[in-house]
Amino acid sequence: MPGRKHAGFKSKAQWRLFFASPRLRQFAHRKAHATKGGPVTRYRRLPMRKGVRRR
Repeated sequence: MPGRKHAGFKSKAQWRLFFASPRLRQFAHRKAHATKGGPVTRYRRLPMRKGVRRR
């Protein structure tokens, strides 16, 4: 879609899914570079999962 903004990963679970799935792997590197953080610390700064509350 024209003008669509590429967002980064929101969680480590989403990161793993994109790199593991053959259908999503083509988008993984672009999403990884769009993820906020430093060049090395991007993955480590992500939460394990989003929206799951653990007690």
